[in-house]
Amino acid sequence: MKPRSNWSSPLLGIRKWLAAAIAFVLVTGQAAGVAYAAEETVTGIELNYAAADYNDVTDALELIVEDGTVEVAVFASISGTSSKKDVTESATWKTSNSSAVKVDKGVLTGVGKGSATITATYKGYSATVKATSDYVYDEVTIMQDGAAAPAAIADIQLGEELAFTLDGKKNGSTNNITNEATWSTSSSSIATVDEGEVTLIGTGTVTITAKYKGKSDSVKLTVTSPYKKIEMLPEPTNDLLELEVGGDDHELEAVAHPKSGGTLTVTDKAKWTSANTKVLTVEKGVLTAVAAGKTTVTVSHLGVTDTLTVVVRTPYQSIKLTPEKELHMQLHDEPIQIRAQVQSTKGEIEDITTDGAWTSSDVTVAMVSQGKVTPKAVGTTKITVAHKGISRSIEVTVYPSITKLKAADKEVDGFKGISGELPAITATTFDGSTVDVSKLAKWSVEDEDIAEIKDGKWKALALGETTLTATVQGIKTEVKLIVHLKPIKLIAESKDMSIITGKESDLPTVRVVYEDGEEADITKSIDWTTKSDNIIIMEDAMKGLEASSVTLTGTYLTKTVSVRVKIEEEIVKFVVEPSKIELNPGKSKSIRVTGYYKDGKKVSIGTKMNWASADTEIATINGTSSVKAVDVGATKVKGSYQGKQVEVPVVVTPKLKSLQPSTKAVQLSAGQSYNVTLQAIYYTGSPVTATESAVWTTSKATVATVKDGKITAVAKGSTTIKAAYGGKTVSIRVTVK
Repeated sequence: MKPRSNWSSPLLGIRKWLAAAIAFVLVTGQAAGVAYAAEETVTGIELNYAAADYNDVTDALELIVEDGTVEVAVFASISGTSSKKDVTESATWKTSNSSAVKVDKGVLTGVGKGSATITATYKGYSATVKATSDYVYDEVTIMQDGAAAPAAIADIQLGEELAFTLDGKKNGSTNNITNEATWSTSSSSIATVDEGEVTLIGTGTVTITAKYKGKSDSVKLTVTSPYKKIEMLPEPTNDLLELEVGGDDHELEAVAHPKSGGTLTVTDKAKWTSANTKVLTVEKGVLTAVAAGKTTVTVSHLGVTDTLTVVVRTPYQSIKLTPEKELHMQLHDEPIQIRAQVQSTKGEIEDITTDGAWTSSDVTVAMVSQGKVTPKAVGTTKITVAHKGISRSIEVTVYPSITKLKAADKEVDGFKGISGELPAITATTFDGSTVDVSKLAKWSVEDEDIAEIKDGKWKALALGETTLTATVQGIKTEVKLIVHLKPIKLIAESKDMSIITGKESDLPTVRVVYEDGEEADITKSIDWTTKSDNIIIMEDAMKGLEASSVTLTGTYLTKTVSVRVKIEEEIVKFVVEPSKIELNPGKSKSIRVTGYYKDGKKVSIGTKMNWASADTEIATINGTSSVKAVDVGATKVKGSYQGKQVEVPVVVTPKLKSLQPSTKAVQLSAGQSYNVTLQAIYYTGSPVTATESAVWTTSKATVATVKDGKITAVAKGSTTIKAAYGGKTVSIRVTVK
């Protein structure tokens, strides 16, 4: 006989708790005595289990399939101590016959009939115990009317009653285990089962199964209907039933045709359904039209079904409300009456103000009774009237009492023949908050020859000025309307601008050209917009937020203009080359401008600057920073970038054609002098004396010298005197005797 514990069965239940407690003590002890734990030596192991689980006759633990488990513990003997250590979780477990008994960390489960040897191994030591497993019953049998039920029942009709029991047999003994067994169905849409009681639901084949602790039995049922068919009567024309919202209910009968012959009325017993109850409802064959639409009605009874298509129509085409558009009321206003009319499919008009079903989507804002709307609180609600399948709604806004009005624009520009939106109107309430009352405002115009108010817009009729007045609750605010000539084009002073990140800059300057050719500065009247979130447009300035290039679009009346704006870091230094320009008429020269950022990086901005000439009759400059001389004189060109300016002087001189000395050959005696006059001949035809301005040189200073055109003979010989001026040179031959 294998060793076993003397624990009683109730004590077995606390084994795991004790093992956990022991494990806790061991783990806690390791923290203070790691060296001891590391040196422990196992001298043997033994198995422990409840005495009630062991059969002394068969010398085996006994298990029943699907009837609980048996727990076996392993205790190890440790050298140097009398206590034993629970090593159940750490041991290696094996079974010699897994088809009979399974084991998992000491927990044995019976899975089939047979026996097995259970082995636990720990630290080189092994212990075994024999275990047997068996079923509670050798077999279970589904019974019907005291006899074993057939494996299949071929034809059972819906409506019949069917009940089974389950017997369990063991060693010639039989027990009724109907209520203890687990009953199931292969298709709950055909049949359900509860403790052997079968409920037939639909036609088809279904298997009923009873199972008890590893043993089971089944019966296959073929369920049929007692009827050949079912139909709804009376049958409508073309199999389509047409009903009208608001009309009388329509009654149908359900008539079944038994397989045995004849007919049977089953209207009250049958199941009636509508595919769309929002269109049509049905109860025991009575059809009630709810709303316009199409649906199907189905009747079913004991496995047979019939379906009918139903179209529900409304007797009316539509509803018309007066007023038709949204309604705006003040909290202290008297109730307002809304009138409702319908037009029938025949075109006839009928007033349904009294008969219609009126509702308010928010009764805290306004209530409605037979079309009469009474304001109750500030807010918006939807007033709806419904009648025989059709409905119509109107939005009602209730405003609070106000103390002051303000127009979004105090001045509006227009030109003859165009219309524009009226400015938004905001009101100040008693508590100081603001509310948009634009839709509540009543507008008037001072001079109806200049403008008119129509369909919620102003329309300019003639040149001039007039005043538009908005009135709410007796409080007024005015807007000036100026009617101009028709604008032809908007011109921005600069198509490209540069602004500094994080700093405010002026908005672009814009001029308008009217149809009569007159121009005007409209910088303060233009509306600017942009699709970029890298720039903020304020009332009279703009502010760049992040380095990028954006496009501004300006709108004035019906015209627009675009300006490209580059947002960048601030340039702290400008270097201009050349710092001064000298040109002949017709000649050009480019200006190079280098900008330096705070971090020392540089950028070429000459072609990006906004250039202008102080005197375009002397010199001009284009967008590529190229200066062109026009006429003789002096002027300046100026360029701006990021609000900073650079200035470059420009001198335009006439072009030199030739130099003409007063003589080309001179004969002198030593010590003698001669004064030569030098004339500069220009293409303009006006000669200029350049004697003192020219550069004079001699090829042989030992023969003669020269200064400012004065030649002095030194010694016998010959030399060449040269005069240079304006890129031209002329020679004079000097002979000394």
